[in-house]
Amino acid sequence: MPKIILLEERSLVLERVAVVELKTTCVKLQIVDVIRNKYFQNRKTIEMPINLTKDFYGDMFIKPTVIKEINSILGIFKRIIEDFECSETICVATDFLSEAKNLNGFLNELLVSNGFDFKVFSPESEIDDVYTAVINSFNRPKGIIVNISDYNSELVLYNRRNILKKIVVPYGAVKVNDKLDNLSYDEKIETIKKEIQKLIEESDFKSELSEEFDIIGAGDAFKDYGIVCRKAKKYPLDLSHNFVSTKADLEKVYGLIKNLDMSTSTKIKGLKLNNSKYFPGGLSIIKAVIDCFEKDEFAISSLGATDGMLFHNVLPLTLEKPISDTLGYSLQVLNDYFDPKPNNSLHIYEISMVLFKQLKVLHKLPRPYVKVLRIASYLSNSGYRINIDNADKIAYDVIKNSEIYGVNHTDIILASFVALGKNSDNFNLSEWVRFKEYVTEEDLIAVKKLSVILKIAEALDITGFGNVTDISCDILGDSVIMKTIVKEDSAFEISYAMLCGSEFKKAFGKNLEVL
Repeated sequence: MPKIILLEERSLVLERVAVVELKTTCVKLQIVDVIRNKYFQNRKTIEMPINLTKDFYGDMFIKPTVIKEINSILGIFKRIIEDFECSETICVATDFLSEAKNLNGFLNELLVSNGFDFKVFSPESEIDDVYTAVINSFNRPKGIIVNISDYNSELVLYNRRNILKKIVVPYGAVKVNDKLDNLSYDEKIETIKKEIQKLIEESDFKSELSEEFDIIGAGDAFKDYGIVCRKAKKYPLDLSHNFVSTKADLEKVYGLIKNLDMSTSTKIKGLKLNNSKYFPGGLSIIKAVIDCFEKDEFAISSLGATDGMLFHNVLPLTLEKPISDTLGYSLQVLNDYFDPKPNNSLHIYEISMVLFKQLKVLHKLPRPYVKVLRIASYLSNSGYRINIDNADKIAYDVIKNSEIYGVNHTDIILASFVALGKNSDNFNLSEWVRFKEYVTEEDLIAVKKLSVILKIAEALDITGFGNVTDISCDILGDSVIMKTIVKEDSAFEISYAMLCGSEFKKAFGKNLEVL
């Protein structure tokens, strides 16, 4: 039977790590649950708005009133960190601070006042951290990663998980407004585009670009763009990670934003007020970059530089090579949270995979549906932690709202319906129609078959004993005979599986017999 070997489990001790990030628009605190050499997961996030650039331009000094405000926020964060008993605190600051003439004095004051020792991102370190975050959360083997920070932007060309080229563009979401303040919005985009094209030519960037490649955007500008874009097109999922935008989507958002007067406190729907202020600048860089490449779509990463730092900190193996199974890693994190061990999710997944293979001649589903079944089987028990009576409906919501690495959003939609469809009474076509632009009639047929496979897999380990170790299926006329290989008496599991007979008949047109 298939086995998932994810990461070496040297320690199962849960720790908490704090990440404090000083941005142009806010001070952000993350409390992260950590099991060393296994995984990390965000537990709590607080963002307190600030204006780091208040009265900054002119003498290029961070003002005492701003420093006082930041120290006050950090004082509260320090107490929260102590209450959570964090074993480590990671402190990082925006690259915008490199412009401040009083940078060293400012950082020293934060250190003396509250004990936070901030490291200012450099373009080189940010590129490496963003690359680590993206490569360990996507299944896109060749492409360009575009990261837009406050002060600079970076382009990384990679192939088969190896970095080939790096470019630093001297425009960031904050800096672009200051540097090109005298230009119209269209002129800003054209200026940035020419600068990027020049850097691409000088670095011979496109010479190593594959014919088939992806563009992945990272940083707050891309995340904010994703929020605005999803609202504009009434996207049915509220998921940032691996959201795919087309150039047509970009043109639509550009048309909505270009004429806004951002000199006043205009708030863009879906964005925080401070983020709204700098969004047009970030959008101008996004459009300039995308226009430089003949690619009709690009994906967005919800993970950024701080996530890359956490990968390196918690999973040192990622310093040497990326995680080989991003989907498996992601499902492990979610499963441990929603279905605390001991649980039988892995065994349900294994039985599901055996059944998928054994019933191939009947279901005739292509291999990409394995990912769908893998997600659904791994997270099928996730609803039990919240409400056992509506567990399948809750599992549907859990899967549909989880940022799962290594798969596209259609896979997530289908997996959520597979989990829901274990009880055919739950399946509502009006809910399915909400996703009609992203799913097909063939998908609907597949979901119904996969739901039955998952239901039988769960039945064959309903006790959680792991008695059924393998299955072989014989198709004889109008019947399918499932022969179980067991390690001890499994009459209970077999009887429970036989209860799935009517659903099996409906999905596969055959009678079910389990031996």
